[in-house]
Amino acid sequence: MKNLVIFDIDGTLTQTNHVDDACFVQSFVDELGIRDLDTDWSRYPTVCDSGITQHIFRTRFGRMPSAPELARLQRRFVALLAQAYDREPQLFVEVPGAGVAVHKLRQHPDWAVAIATGGWQTSAGFKLSKARIAVDGLPAAFADHGITREVILAAAVVMARHTYQQQQFARIVYIGDGVWDVRTARHLNLDFIGVASGEREAVLRAEGARAIIQDFSDFDRFRHVLEELDYGKSVVRSSAK
Repeated sequence: MKNLVIFDIDGTLTQTNHVDDACFVQSFVDELGIRDLDTDWSRYPTVCDSGITQHIFRTRFGRMPSAPELARLQRRFVALLAQAYDREPQLFVEVPGAGVAVHKLRQHPDWAVAIATGGWQTSAGFKLSKARIAVDGLPAAFADHGITREVILAAAVVMARHTYQQQQFARIVYIGDGVWDVRTARHLNLDFIGVASGEREAVLRAEGARAIIQDFSDFDRFRHVLEELDYGKSVVRSSAK
């Protein structure tokens, strides 16, 4: 029975948190004229592009966004990311060693790999491609699949079971960089590895993260941390929201 490792993207595989936030916020300025968004995402009910967008529409307009409005926001968001890449491609680099780590785990007989991110699929794909991280063929869930991280992560697990033809996985480990990632792993009873250093590491530890790496540059150490985790039961609860 294989183990499953699920990677977040921004701040975990790619160093794109800053440019992603800036372009996401600017898309609301350009398409809706909203200039004063709260960018402390931890204060939103759900932390993913779809959930944040729905919350903004409910609080600003008293309604949900329409499909055309969502499409316009996503197109503008990706266009802004493309412009940012043209100006400063260094904003779209991988977290050190991330691409190699994904590749090596994909080749490992004991591990299956999946992606689960709070970003929309179009923007996530753009960032991964510019960071040159190969994820073709991997089961992947995005903000298009739900408005909560729990739903997105659970969707990735379902996809992984189908892709790897596994009814269950021996263990499931989620790898992320935000406090919402720690909380999501806890809610779904999954093992968790944080990717952080300095103040961000302290924040994750305060939230309950026990295993934290700075990056993936030392793959052997990363694999050791991955294999030594033993405090979670790694079972996705069927009642996940």
